Amino acid sequence: MSKQGVGHHVIVWRRGCKVRLVENPMMSEITQLLDLDRANELSSLQPVSEIVAVRIATRHPSISKQYFEFIRAVGVGSTTRDFYIYEPEPASSVEQHPSFQLYQSASYRALSGPRPEGHPIPADAVAIADSGASWRYCLCPSLGEGVYCLDMAGPTFEPEADDFLSFVANTVCVN
Repeated sequence: MSKQGVGHHVIVWRRGCKVRLVENPMMSEITQLLDLDRANELSSLQPVSEIVAVRIATRHPSISKQYFEFIRAVGVGSTTRDFYIYEPEPASSVEQHPSFQLYQSASYRALSGPRPEGHPIPADAVAIADSGASWRYCLCPSLGEGVYCLDMAGPTFEPEADDFLSFVANTVCVN
């Protein structure tokens, strides 16, 4: 049995014969999201190749299905107002970022006060978006389908949206 996507539908094939046309709810949700993007902010994104999609699925088998289908259908890159959506990378990589290092320096702590003990970045968190500031937007499969804001200044790791598509609708797109 194989599947082929057509718009909001998936055609299911068995032994070369079309068996049925099935509604693909995820594509329907993505299409609704694109309809909300009246400023065409997402139009500059480029879908990932099938090779890249397979690599992501292999490396991150528990990644948000909404995120995965979005980057396959809509894409990654910079939106028209410079919001970046990208392939997953370990959220802990922010520790190498100059802003993170500055915020964690002894000099900054002397100005802003002590930091909470512990490491707020979950081990399975992956960064998938940013706006160029000191925040990274992350997915964390162990915490569910939500999108989390990793603020380098804290550092803090806090809920931003219940799921990836609502994150795009409410944070990435300005309508």
